Amino acid sequence: MIAIIVSSILTALSMPGMLWGGLVWFALVPLFYELNRSRLVGGTLKVFVYSYIYLLLSHFWVFPVLSKNVPEVLDTFPPFVGVVTFFLMGVIMAAPLTGFGLVYMLLKNRFNSSPFLSSAVVASIFVVFEWLRSLGPLGFTGGRLSHALVNELGLLQLLSFGGTLLLVFVIVCVNHLAFMLLPRSLTRKALLVLIILGTVFSTNSLIERAIPRVKEDSGQVAEVSVIQTNFPQSLKYNEPASAILSVVEEALNSLPEGSWVLMPEATFMSDIRGNHVGSRLQEIVSERELSVLIGFPTYNENNYNQLRVITSEGFGDEFYAKIRLTPFVEILPYPRVFGLFGFLRFLDFFSPGKEYTVFDFAGTDLAAQICFDSYYPEVARGLVDAGGKVIVTSTNDGWFDHSTALIQHFVQTQLRAVENRRFAIQVSNTGITGVIDPYGRPLKTLLTGAETDEPFLIDTLTFSPKEDRTFYSIYGEWVLFVCLGITGVFLIATFKKTRTDKHPDKVL
Repeated sequence: MIAIIVSSILTALSMPGMLWGGLVWFALVPLFYELNRSRLVGGTLKVFVYSYIYLLLSHFWVFPVLSKNVPEVLDTFPPFVGVVTFFLMGVIMAAPLTGFGLVYMLLKNRFNSSPFLSSAVVASIFVVFEWLRSLGPLGFTGGRLSHALVNELGLLQLLSFGGTLLLVFVIVCVNHLAFMLLPRSLTRKALLVLIILGTVFSTNSLIERAIPRVKEDSGQVAEVSVIQTNFPQSLKYNEPASAILSVVEEALNSLPEGSWVLMPEATFMSDIRGNHVGSRLQEIVSERELSVLIGFPTYNENNYNQLRVITSEGFGDEFYAKIRLTPFVEILPYPRVFGLFGFLRFLDFFSPGKEYTVFDFAGTDLAAQICFDSYYPEVARGLVDAGGKVIVTSTNDGWFDHSTALIQHFVQTQLRAVENRRFAIQVSNTGITGVIDPYGRPLKTLLTGAETDEPFLIDTLTFSPKEDRTFYSIYGEWVLFVCLGITGVFLIATFKKTRTDKHPDKVL
């Protein structure tokens, strides 16, 4: 079990904002070592333990949110309930990868032939269950192994070809190959690790050198103004909207006339259309000839966490509603099963958005997503497919005390930029606001709320709208289907070989 714990810790420490992403290239080796000497049930449970520990450690920043911040601000449940909820969250996140453990243990005796072929099969099985982890209203991609490579800019470019699942395949394949080739000598083990790391980083360096500089990009250049609010959640939830309006008004009046302005998710916590707050915003926008993309909830036939443009003509009819709602916080999944957890609701339960809305904004087609939408590649890909030429993530990160949470969230927008070869902008409340180039390089970031006492920060960000489509943006998760094919062929071959071994006289 020590090997399982070591593997879990190494994997968690490889995540963005933790220690070093390079750990992911050998973090799974102790896991495979332990599984190789385990039986079916024990090995399956060990994969659950591995997944549970590494995913909870990777998301440690959720613990103070549930055990301290939400109870203090919303007063809807006591801290100990938040503690219990955090550990139950780990069960939900780890459960799908336990399926990988079961399949691996059923087939492990067949992984003794070619190291390369066996490693490709193991990586394929892992990819399938990692994809399953993202499905449904409980699905989440946080802690995906590919996130560890955000600073390996060369290898990161594989995202434009095969998305994050391709990187997951490569990582698991390298780890399992290292396990199969692992010598007994401690000196040789260290040498093997050095060879693996040397090969990986040399490849990364060669690719990185070929990445063009931003200044070499030609074509249209656009600019937007961003307003990063630094509102504590206690202000947003417990104070009247007029307290927020006064700060927003000051920020808007600080911008040049005619600016195109991006603002965070849920800048206001209520539907401001038709009330004095919305009327005052329209007055400011009209006086200064601004166009403002701003977040606030709406309540019509459906409740939406949405973004909408305000111009001199008023509130636009078009809106983008968050598609991937945060389970238990914004949507109650499977109410008959999880109805007991309705108390975890933050502002309200919402309906998921149905359209990939692209805004005519700043002279281009702007694709905006909301908060944890950025964790799901299919959202940004859908927006690009709808014509988006720049990707924007509008988010409220005010619940998070730790910089690790802010880094891991910002990383998602970096990944989406590379996958779709688009400039990407994130505008946040208290979190990281900045612009990223199509190769995943942050070009400019603002101070976070923890780094300044200012109630808001403003800046102008420039970008080049892009129209080209990447292989990934066109064909999506094709890697999944390849992995399903590899797994299927291996299972069929295994089944036939088993029948042959049991009944050799019946084989022609």
